Amino acid sequence: MSYLNNLPLGLYEKAVCQSLPWEKKLTLARESGFDYFEMSVDTTPERLARLTSREEILEIRRAVESTNCPIYTMALTVNRTYPAGSLDAAVRDAGQKLVQQGICFAAEVGIRVVHLAGYDEHVPRCSRETERRFTESMAEYAAFAARYGVILAVETMETEYMGSCKNIARLVRELDSPYFQCYADIGNLTARGVDLAADIPEGGSHIVGIHLKDARPGVCRDVPFGEGIVDFQRALAILNDIHYSGFFAAEMWCYEHPEFHGYLPEVCAFLRCEISKI
Repeated sequence: MSYLNNLPLGLYEKAVCQSLPWEKKLTLARESGFDYFEMSVDTTPERLARLTSREEILEIRRAVESTNCPIYTMALTVNRTYPAGSLDAAVRDAGQKLVQQGICFAAEVGIRVVHLAGYDEHVPRCSRETERRFTESMAEYAAFAARYGVILAVETMETEYMGSCKNIARLVRELDSPYFQCYADIGNLTARGVDLAADIPEGGSHIVGIHLKDARPGVCRDVPFGEGIVDFQRALAILNDIHYSGFFAAEMWCYEHPEFHGYLPEVCAFLRCEISKI
């Protein structure tokens, strides 16, 4: 049996209805068989508000304690709206403020890893200059994260710039901070046609989290597990070969449909079965 079986398997927040209170969200994750919860903070008002709400921070901490379901990781995707490489200083400043709030929030509730979407700018406006500014922003973010003992990571996205572990690892080496790492999304990589056997080792020990989801060519969302083109056995075998030792998270979207919750135990069982075969 592979040591991968001992790594924590988490549930992405958008797989459960936003309207549920925190205790019910975490209870649902636990009862579905998951070890932890991955929070999601985008730029919707409800999710952004939690970053500065003392009341909600305390509610989350109480829920974690009462359910024994930790929140180890957080997807902070504010740079979809406020790209870290934007040529507009006001946009970069707005994004930096939100990332800093997210890091402080993570430290308050016990989140270990905060991962960002790897966008330097919206695709039509990407350039060498936006990449340079993205690098500068990441250096500032990493220095801020280090002050709070929170690991910041960039997730592999569907775009070319930060669309592979190789590209993120290059930036990780350039910044050279233990608080700046790589978060790999197996579905995104597969949908883009990235060779996992060549790319995952490029990230190596810098990979601190893995999104597990199915995909199809060019389709990164809403593909039921086992019905897409992701070869989970191959991906997990590669991770085993590089002695991966971070977090796993099942990424799904329920779109506020409560009946989707019944699918969660099935997904957990599917992924644990895949992992157990390694």
